[in-house]
Amino acid sequence: MLLFLWQGTLRAQTITQRKIDSLNAVLKNAKEDTTKVWALGGLCGYYNTAGEIQKAREAGETAVRIADKINFKSGKASALNNLANMDWASVNLQEAMDKYNICAKINEEIGNKLELGFNLNNIGNIHYVKADYAEAIKYYKRAIKAYEEVGSKKWIANTYNNLSAVIEEQGDYPEALKYLFTGLKMLKEAGIKDLSVIFYLNIGTLYLKLMNYPEAMKYYQTYLAVAREVGNKEAIAGAFAAIGRVYEKKGNYTDALANFSVALKAFIELGNKDPVAGVYTEFGTVYLHQSNYSEALKNFNAAVKIYQELGYNERLANSYINIGDILSKQAALEKDQEARNKKYNDAIQILNKGLSLAKDKGARESIKNGYAVLSDVYRKLNDHKKALEYHDLYVQLKDSILNNETTRKVEQQRTLYEVELAVAQEKIKNEIALAEQKAERTRKNQLLMGSIAILAVISFLIALLIRQRNQKKRAIEKAETGHKMAELELQSLRAQLNPHFMFNSLNAIQDLILKEDNHRSHLYLSRFSKLLRMLLDNANQPFVSVKQEIEFLELYLSLENLRIPDLQFSIEKDPEINTEERMVPNMMLQPYIENAIWHGLSHKKENRKLQIRI
Repeated sequence: MLLFLWQGTLRAQTITQRKIDSLNAVLKNAKEDTTKVWALGGLCGYYNTAGEIQKAREAGETAVRIADKINFKSGKASALNNLANMDWASVNLQEAMDKYNICAKINEEIGNKLELGFNLNNIGNIHYVKADYAEAIKYYKRAIKAYEEVGSKKWIANTYNNLSAVIEEQGDYPEALKYLFTGLKMLKEAGIKDLSVIFYLNIGTLYLKLMNYPEAMKYYQTYLAVAREVGNKEAIAGAFAAIGRVYEKKGNYTDALANFSVALKAFIELGNKDPVAGVYTEFGTVYLHQSNYSEALKNFNAAVKIYQELGYNERLANSYINIGDILSKQAALEKDQEARNKKYNDAIQILNKGLSLAKDKGARESIKNGYAVLSDVYRKLNDHKKALEYHDLYVQLKDSILNNETTRKVEQQRTLYEVELAVAQEKIKNEIALAEQKAERTRKNQLLMGSIAILAVISFLIALLIRQRNQKKRAIEKAETGHKMAELELQSLRAQLNPHFMFNSLNAIQDLILKEDNHRSHLYLSRFSKLLRMLLDNANQPFVSVKQEIEFLELYLSLENLRIPDLQFSIEKDPEINTEERMVPNMMLQPYIENAIWHGLSHKKENRKLQIRI
């Protein structure tokens, strides 16, 4: 998720030599007073934007020294803020934070709430980059409070976005989405388009993480359209990268690489290192999917180099885990046992390095991916104990990050946002219409008729607000009821195996044991236990893939075949169906197949054939 970073870059961007010359002219005749402090502070900002870093730092430090001497607090805070922006840009995070803290203290003391909000927001951003999430949230909330005191919707929304980014990193997607929708609604009401682009991007990214690709693509395309409308080149490049990610997740690697190429070229031209590293990571991911390990490794290493330079440890952790995955896959291709084991050990080493960074920063998504790859590596090394240990850790973390309750809450947030937005838009339309009616009546009927119209308008507005509030409540209740009904329907479809089948299976096993048919009893018991394990694993999943459903049916029918030896069965599927991606309700087919066997085929004396076509 992208943050809004306040470093003064949203202020005036067109810095000309004429302005620098003008300030230098002021300094020639200025005494050590407030005028000189402001001029030096301005030069610090202008020189920084013009790329003359040394001159900028000298001007800023001189401004701070004179401001201290004459006790000019606001001038000192302004100059220090410019110096902190320079530290931030050069990734001297601790120096930047120290200066922002001094600025915040001064601005709080002199009552400059807007600048105080900027300082606190920047401190929160630094804590976010350092993955100190609890501290980041604390400073973002303080910044929101400062902005509320001056009524700045633009900067409140800005900080909602940053707050959402931190909460998303901690895996609470519904809460993160709530802040994004709230901020976006605030910007729409205020008519602010330039800041809304990041909200569309981040909402799309949340849906991408939840594997809701249509919603993700919808918000990414809106993001691109608004970015073009406001002329934001960086956002346009980001939109192509985001759309490429959707294609990548859907397996359309050609379109994914095409979009990433457009984004990379644009980011390099803009000179922004962070998103360049991000696109390198995307390239590496696509090449990894295509088993082009050399190109994947090349791109991930390019990303690592940039993240090390920027000090972005959480993203560095993710890159290490991706590299470990590649080394594991390359190891599997090695014919020499010694070379293969060495590569597996190299993979384990860099995976643990990535996991250490991810755990230190609380990056749950990276930790989950690291567990999955480590489980696979140890499985290939035949260390089944460690493979199972890391697989269990992966499953536990995956379930905690993404579960049905999370998805339900996310959909509730989206529905609530859409309902509130529709109500707000309708309210604006009604208010405009009522205002025009009021003006017309006032002109025609003068003071008396105008007074009556005002009373009517007030009454109507009250009734309208009550009606809209009731409609909103009913819409939310309807959405929740529909969702609950859907859950109940799915639960009914996931009815457990017929108890008769359970008892008959156990009796069949007992009968085989009594007959001392060791081979068949062992085979029957093994398949029966595997069936139960599969049933329990999928018990809480409302939907499973077609592939999983077929595997379950094949196992079930193999058991029935042991009990009815002359039962013949076959399962065919349409080749156009992607069995791994297409989902069906859990255990939708088994009850029908069981009925077909026991109420149909079991009564036939011969030709017991069961054909299943999907």
